[in-house]
Amino acid sequence: MRMLAEHPDLRRQYEQIVASDARFGFFAQLWVQDGLHLQWQYILNADGHLLLRIPVMKKWGLSAHLQPLFIRSLDYIGNDLKEDLTALLLFLKKRNFLHLNLTLPKDLQFPLAEGKFQVLQLGKPMDEIRQGYSENIKRSLKKAKELKMAEVSYATFQAFFIAQKGENLGNLNAAAWGRLEKLVALAQTKESAYCFGAFDQEQLMAVGLFFKWQDQLYFMKGTLNDHGKKMGGLVFLIDTVLDKFSLSVQTLDFIGSNQESIAAFYRKFGAKDQTYGIVKGRIPLV
Repeated sequence: MRMLAEHPDLRRQYEQIVASDARFGFFAQLWVQDGLHLQWQYILNADGHLLLRIPVMKKWGLSAHLQPLFIRSLDYIGNDLKEDLTALLLFLKKRNFLHLNLTLPKDLQFPLAEGKFQVLQLGKPMDEIRQGYSENIKRSLKKAKELKMAEVSYATFQAFFIAQKGENLGNLNAAAWGRLEKLVALAQTKESAYCFGAFDQEQLMAVGLFFKWQDQLYFMKGTLNDHGKKMGGLVFLIDTVLDKFSLSVQTLDFIGSNQESIAAFYRKFGAKDQTYGIVKGRIPLV
């Protein structure tokens, strides 16, 4: 097991692996990862086969491997060999500064700490999707029947979000917003990013940022103001987005939250919990 610096040959190998397997989604794409984190390395097994693309940064002059903000988890891209994955996890846990989220093959699960996210199955008529809504969501939609949805600019989305949540929410500082803006700009060139707003007349009440990749839609972030809360603004926005994409994509990935109140909100649309593994080194730094 060894870790190597970024190299064009390794990039090509990684890109070919990801492109050849439909299970590798939005977060596995090179352009997404590079947009959200500057430096990457690769872990190879004893035979030289790629197992993982891993972020690296400097902390106090030492290498640290920490999950980049906005990337939910990293995909294990090796063969489905238990020996490889066992060796990889041991290798990671021996690193001094490491805290990563990993998506593992369903038939190769290990006893790791878990994070949760929610996924809603689509690819069917909207009336069938709405049958899975909770009564609470249905009541909110009745309050929101006079609202309208329209696409808004990313700048409008960010300004509204910051106005509701503040300049620094957790790790959402200026540098983080800059990386997200860069990703959105790149995704828009691929027709893969959407910013939507919910309006009462001309008043913006809620916003949502979505990414679309292949047959999956991803809800990156959203929020609403006090008037939006009274009017069911975010429920209306999500429902209207579902109506727009229900037949053209197979899933809405809510990306997830380990905060139960947010996860419970997503489940009210009929979304089901999925999990990823959490691996910590000797000094996880978080």
